[in-house]
Amino acid sequence: RFGELWSAPPSSETDASATSDAGERDGGDERIQSFDAAKNAQYIEGLLQNLSVALDKWIMTGSAATRRVAYNIIQQVERESLDDKLAQRASRMAARAGMPLDEPPPEKTASAPVDGGGGGGTSNGVRVNGDAAKRKREAEERKEWEASRGASGSGRATKAAAADGVAGPGEAKGARSALSARAANNGGKPDLFMPEVDRNLDPMEFADGKKGLEDALGGGETGETEDADDPDADAIASARASELVARAGSGVAFAGETLGIGGLDDVLAQVKRRVWVPLAAPPSLLSELGINPVRGLLFYGGPGCGKTLLARSLGKILSPARPVTVVSGPEIMDKFVGSSEANLRAIFDQPPDIYDSYRIGQPDDGKALEKASLHVVVMDEFDAVARSRGGGSGKGDQGDAGVARDSVVNQLLAKMDGVDPLVVPTLVIGLTNKRTLIEPALLRPGRFEVQIEVPPPRTVEQRVSILQVHMGNMFRAGRLLVRDAPQGTAAARRLERNGAEGVPTFAELLDLLAVECDGMSGASLAGVARAAASHALERAVFDFAGHLGTHDEYVAVEGGSIADCLVTKDDLE
Repeated sequence: RFGELWSAPPSSETDASATSDAGERDGGDERIQSFDAAKNAQYIEGLLQNLSVALDKWIMTGSAATRRVAYNIIQQVERESLDDKLAQRASRMAARAGMPLDEPPPEKTASAPVDGGGGGGTSNGVRVNGDAAKRKREAEERKEWEASRGASGSGRATKAAAADGVAGPGEAKGARSALSARAANNGGKPDLFMPEVDRNLDPMEFADGKKGLEDALGGGETGETEDADDPDADAIASARASELVARAGSGVAFAGETLGIGGLDDVLAQVKRRVWVPLAAPPSLLSELGINPVRGLLFYGGPGCGKTLLARSLGKILSPARPVTVVSGPEIMDKFVGSSEANLRAIFDQPPDIYDSYRIGQPDDGKALEKASLHVVVMDEFDAVARSRGGGSGKGDQGDAGVARDSVVNQLLAKMDGVDPLVVPTLVIGLTNKRTLIEPALLRPGRFEVQIEVPPPRTVEQRVSILQVHMGNMFRAGRLLVRDAPQGTAAARRLERNGAEGVPTFAELLDLLAVECDGMSGASLAGVARAAASHALERAVFDFAGHLGTHDEYVAVEGGSIADCLVTKDDLE
C-alpha cells in the first residue's frame, strides 16, 4: 500500500505547488545573484581607483615597488571580478600607462659583512634590513640620474642614468620614470618630445621662464616689452600724444559756443593757457625749459555755476585718445577698512584703454601710445575724499570715521605726487563747492597747483551767453516766437497769420531776460528755459485735447494743432 502511494503520479495540485516553489527559489536566486553582482562591481570599481593612483605614481617615479603594487591590484581584479569587462579595463589602464603586464621581479635584500669583534656579532656577517638597503640604492641612483641630467645641455640625446637595479621586461635598465624608459627604448630614432623635457629641466631655463612670465604679465611677450621700453619708441609716442592734444584744442575748440558753455570765457582762457598749452607742446621742448604738465586742476565755486559741465567738456579736449574717468567722491568711500584706499588706487592704476582707432594697425598694437596718452580723472564732490586731516580743529579729535578719511587723503597725496610714478600720465580735475575744506597739502604746487574759481554770471553779457546756449536750439527749430524766426517754421507761420506787432527779436528777448534774471546762476538760467518750454508744451497738449486756455491770446487759432507748439515771451516771464 505504501509502495503504491509512493509510486503513484502526483496530482495536478501537487504539480502546481511544486512548480510555484521552484519558481520562487529561482527568482530568489536571481535576486541574490543580481545583488552580488552589484556589490562585486562596486568593490571592483574601488580597486580600479586604487590602480589608477598606483599607475600615476609609477609614471612619475618608475619605482619597482609601485609597479608591484599595481600588478597585485590587477591580479586581484582578475581573480575576484564577476564581470570580464572590468578585468579587461584594468589591463587597458596598465597598457595606457606603459606598464608591462608580466610579473615584476622579486625584491632582493642586500647583505653586508659585519666584523665579528662587535658585541653579539658573528664572523659570517648578518643581514642588513632590506628596505634600508633599497632606499640607499635608490638614493644613489637618483643622485646619479640628477647629475647626468644637470650635466646635459638642451636638446642632447637623452639616456637613462646607470643603475645597479634589475629592470623588468619592457623596462630600460636604470630607468627612473616612464619618460626615461621611453627615451632608452626609442631604438635610435630621434625623439621630438624628450629634448623639450631636458630643456625644461635645465635650471637656467627655469629662470628664463620666470623672467618671460614676468614680462608677459607686465605687458605682453618679451619682444613686445622690449619694443615698448625702447626710448625712441617712447619719445615718438609722447610726441604723438602731444600732437593729438594740440589738434583737439586748436581753432575754436575752447570757444563757449563750441563747448556749449556760456559765460565762462575767462575760465576757458585760463585752462587753455595753464593746462592745455603744456600738454600740447612737444615733450623735448618742455624738457629743455624745465616745465612739467600740471597734475591737478581744481574748479571751485557755488552750486550751479557749470563746474561739472566744464570738466566733462575739457576732458575730451585734454584726453582725445583715452576715455575720461568720471567719479564722485562718495563713490570712493567704503565702509570696510582699506576698501576706500583700494578704490582710489584702482582709479589711478587701472586707466581705461585708448580708443581702438589709435591702436589698430600700429606695429606695437598701440602699446607705446597707451603709456604716453593722458588719463583725465574728474572727481566730483572732491571735498568728500580730500578733507583736511586731523578733524576740524586739526588736533586729531575727529574719531574713527575721520581717521579712515585721513587714510584716503594720504593715499591721494601719494598718488598725486608720491615716490612711485603712475602707470600713465594722469590729470585729476577736482570739483568742489568749498575749497576751504580741502587738505592744504593737496593745494601745493606739484599737485593741485592750478585752482580756478567758476563764478556765477555777473554781467548781462554773461547771462545772455548762457541763455543763448540753452535757447539757441529752440530758436533755430522755430519753436520760439520771435520776430526774426527762421522761414518755414511754426513761429514764422504764426507771425504770418497774426502779425509781428509786439513780438521781440531773439536778441531783444535775450537782453530782456538777462536783465530780469540778475543774480541767477547758470543752472537757474537753464531752468528758466526748461520751465518756459514745459509751459508751452502743456498749453499745446491742452489745445489738442480740446481744453482751450484763457490766458494766452495765441491759443484759439483756427487750424491750430500740437505741431504749432511755440514758446512765447509770456512763457519765459
